[in-house]
Amino acid sequence: MEDDREYDSSVLVEGQGVDIIHEVASSYRPVKGMLFSSIDQAFDFYSEYANKSGFGVRKGGSYMHDGVIKTKYFPCCKEGHKPTKSFDSKGDCNESSKPFYKRRKRPTIRCGCRAHVQLKYVDGVVFEVNDFVEGHNHRMVADSDMQFVRSARKLTHVQEEAIYELSNMNLGPVKAFNLMRTQYSSFEKRLCAKRTFSSDYSFDYDVNDDRELIRVFWADEISKSNYLAFGDIISFDATFKTNKYKMIFVPFTAIDNHCHSVTVGAGLLASETIKSYTWLLQMLLKSFGSASKVVVTDQDLAMKQAIASVFPNSRHRLCMWHIMKKVADKVGADLCNNEDFKSRLCNIVWTDSISPYEFVEKWQTIMVEFEIDKNKCSCEKEGGFLRCKIMDFNAYVPVFWRLCLRRKVSLAKSLLQHAPAKDLNNMED
Repeated sequence: MEDDREYDSSVLVEGQGVDIIHEVASSYRPVKGMLFSSIDQAFDFYSEYANKSGFGVRKGGSYMHDGVIKTKYFPCCKEGHKPTKSFDSKGDCNESSKPFYKRRKRPTIRCGCRAHVQLKYVDGVVFEVNDFVEGHNHRMVADSDMQFVRSARKLTHVQEEAIYELSNMNLGPVKAFNLMRTQYSSFEKRLCAKRTFSSDYSFDYDVNDDRELIRVFWADEISKSNYLAFGDIISFDATFKTNKYKMIFVPFTAIDNHCHSVTVGAGLLASETIKSYTWLLQMLLKSFGSASKVVVTDQDLAMKQAIASVFPNSRHRLCMWHIMKKVADKVGADLCNNEDFKSRLCNIVWTDSISPYEFVEKWQTIMVEFEIDKNKCSCEKEGGFLRCKIMDFNAYVPVFWRLCLRRKVSLAKSLLQHAPAKDLNNMED
């Protein structure tokens, strides 16, 4: 959460060299020539100034001579840039070198901020402030959010005493945390506080009878602008789970004019039920005021019923990538390894250049020639996986979409599917 302090937010672009200075009392502000008896004393003083100003600090580099620290830096936590590490995407390496591993792309807060304090060891006795750069090139953190800044994550003496007294009363860590949360801040207060700094921020949540969080939806001003521009076709997927609370992460995404995915909202669900998806879509409709023309999901029946209930005028489409991924499991190993079958199937499924009549004719030809109905590996109760899909052509085959939306057919395809070559590999696997 950002703090709209005493500066023009229209020029705040992180990393663009804008000098942002928050005025604090002179008793907290470092000045050149200020003396400290130790590095820890100087760091505590600069940390207190940072807390008052709204940024985090960290202990930076130092220069040593004969085992004595001569110079010490305390930079802003957003100083510098995240180092880029190269790796071989194919995993190839020489025998003499270490193997390369793919790394997760993690976000970074570094934006090249130059704010810092430099200490100089003087006369072997005290540390003097030799340089002080006050201007920042990023937004400051709100006072209510400073507890989440790494350099400010610590308990006060009062909080430590409270935890000690609660432990003497035989209250476990969970109950002690709940009491501390109620006293200092709660989930509801945190979300409500963000509205103070972002007027166009939307959020809703739901709890069960035990006051346990079971559903959350949120969308900020950027998400809303994305929805306004590109929200006629959206996709949401519930295949993600958080590691700690086992809640399902449900991002709502769209495709911009550069064929890049943009977020238009997100939610957390404790269960994948019709009631949960219905609530989530109702909150999306409440926040944005209008429903998307096309909603793309996987083959989850709960999603299907929720979309039909909340978005009755929207077209529900299935993600073809999920469907094609199941082909290898449904048709059996023989057909999966048949190059002619894979080529002919992909040529009619991944294109929109043929007519619906041609598609059905070629589809039925494949069914007959490769004896799909007699495939023992297919689902007999549904009459075969591929054969039963003939009833859902309008929901996932691009050939049948030309009557739907013309403006974003090509963009929707990039949202719904990967390159055909990848799906051939999936079928082979």
